[in-house]
Amino acid sequence: MDEGEYQILMNYDELVETVKNLFTVEDTRQREDASIEFIVTESDTLKQNFKALIDKLKVYGYLAVLRRNNEEIVLRVGVAQKKEKKSSNTPFLLLVATIITVSIDGWYRTPSVPGYNSTSTMFLYILGILGIIGVHELSHKIAAAKHGIRASLPYFIPGLPTVLPTFGAFISTQDPPTNRDSLFDLGLSGPIGGLIVTLFVGIGGALTSFTTSVEIAEGLGTQTVTVDVFTNTVLNIFASQPEGSVVILSPLTFAATIGFLITFLNLMPAWQLDGGHMASAVLSRGQHKIATYVSILVLFLLGFTLMALFVLVLSIKSPEASPLDDVSELSASRRIVFLGVILLAISLYFFTISNNPFFSVSF
Repeated sequence: MDEGEYQILMNYDELVETVKNLFTVEDTRQREDASIEFIVTESDTLKQNFKALIDKLKVYGYLAVLRRNNEEIVLRVGVAQKKEKKSSNTPFLLLVATIITVSIDGWYRTPSVPGYNSTSTMFLYILGILGIIGVHELSHKIAAAKHGIRASLPYFIPGLPTVLPTFGAFISTQDPPTNRDSLFDLGLSGPIGGLIVTLFVGIGGALTSFTTSVEIAEGLGTQTVTVDVFTNTVLNIFASQPEGSVVILSPLTFAATIGFLITFLNLMPAWQLDGGHMASAVLSRGQHKIATYVSILVLFLLGFTLMALFVLVLSIKSPEASPLDDVSELSASRRIVFLGVILLAISLYFFTISNNPFFSVSF
């Protein structure tokens, strides 16, 4: 069935019967906007029954929300707003523009030294950055598809060569998440997918780094004094450094830095970030608000001033993401994963961002 095309809408009696087949209904009332409210009884299968209802109603062009109103659980069913399917070249044009800015950046960052394969390294650099961001967004899209949520193609954002070659990418979803589980999975999928690629790009950075004399390194102006723990580790494992020589970091090491930075920032439990979606699924609205402002403060203290201001503006202007079923709790296994996410964010800072030689400016 094409997007925006539905079967014939159910009549009132059919809607009521569909709901009653899945829920114990205490009361029914019709609202002025033609939607129907059901007061339903709480049960151990509330989450599963609501998801089954959404799947049934979606075919007929209806949408439902589940909310707790004081002591009552209110299920509201109404006609879903149809969204026209629009064909746009914007994702493709933005991808081309991003490839251009990343290519220019790669050309500037790749050292031109006799015996060093600059061309293949620059190509790997472009592939590395686009792979990190692309897999991040593709992971979101796969998670969305798994939960029956329609999502757009990635919108890449070109950046400023020699500063930050890309400002990342995003996808837009056309359906709200069904419950807290799906909201959590949407937030988690992107950072994990991007991080996996980033680790491989970091290893590639070690393999394409090279050693040279101190004199040549000083001439290139690329001598590195300190490196982060991750870079130091992979260099020790995959790159040899004869005594008296200097390691010139590959541009792929910078690509990995971008990947770690994107993952770290996105794991912050702040409004509209991936970590914010996870936090929204775990925490109450008040707790999530506190987590957002704590995240903004942490970003300021760590020197990521622009990002802190960006999150602050988003937290003021953008509504919090809420699932259709805002009554059912997040699964216990995902709550445990959330603790792991917090530990991962802390680890990323201390092992990949602290002492990173590329952070000469704050983002």
